[in-house]
Amino acid sequence: MKKALMYLLLALGICLIMAFIGGALVGFVSGFMDGYNESVAGTTDSKDILISSGMVVVLLACVVLQIVFLHFRYASYDAGCIPKAQRWKVIAWLIPAMVGLTLIYLLMYNPLADSNETTRSSYFWIKEHPFISLPYLILIEATGDLILFGAVLREILQWKHYPQIVLPVFAAVLSFSSGLFSSTMLFVPAFLLAMLEGYIYEYSRSVIPVIIADAIFWVAMVGLLGVSIPGWCFFVGCVLIIPSTYFIIHTMEPYKPID
Repeated sequence: MKKALMYLLLALGICLIMAFIGGALVGFVSGFMDGYNESVAGTTDSKDILISSGMVVVLLACVVLQIVFLHFRYASYDAGCIPKAQRWKVIAWLIPAMVGLTLIYLLMYNPLADSNETTRSSYFWIKEHPFISLPYLILIEATGDLILFGAVLREILQWKHYPQIVLPVFAAVLSFSSGLFSSTMLFVPAFLLAMLEGYIYEYSRSVIPVIIADAIFWVAMVGLLGVSIPGWCFFVGCVLIIPSTYFIIHTMEPYKPID
């Protein structure tokens, strides 16, 4: 448990340092442009600078986190305990499950209609630049999965291997964090997503299928952004999620770690 807390604090420390560097970078670039344009200091519109600088800083933070956690072997991209032939079955069933979760997510919360202008602008940019935003988002998700599942959850499960207790609590914390920083309406779909990914990691002991699940989610999200989704698609989402989840768990069941 102490190691799990250490991993969280390490990741938080790196993110805070990179955020400090990002703030300094924005100030420097804005001041440089003010001087270059021979205008009064602070007159340059920093919105575009903030977005581009923020993306660069987040990218660098992901790279640093990946290097640190992989170099010191706090986490890894091991294939896990699922045989190769079964991995493709898991991935195949992940597609309808994640599409269903995306449908429910968008029915409960439309980011393009968010009251926060920054959130709306970010998602409009994501929709307009899918070939740039998707690799960027997948890298962020891969970094988060490597730390949260490959390091933190792994240590908690090794400390107390009670997945029936650990995974719901872990999923509740992640979903609460998601709702806190975006919308409280996301608690339910975020909880379902975290539970599914938690069981995938518990059975496979690999972050790779978790990353693939998040990648499918974002591909579906970008593809459906701005599309008018009727309310009855909620039932379509449920139909996609329930049997897919059953077959994902059923496929991995024989290979799960022994208590």
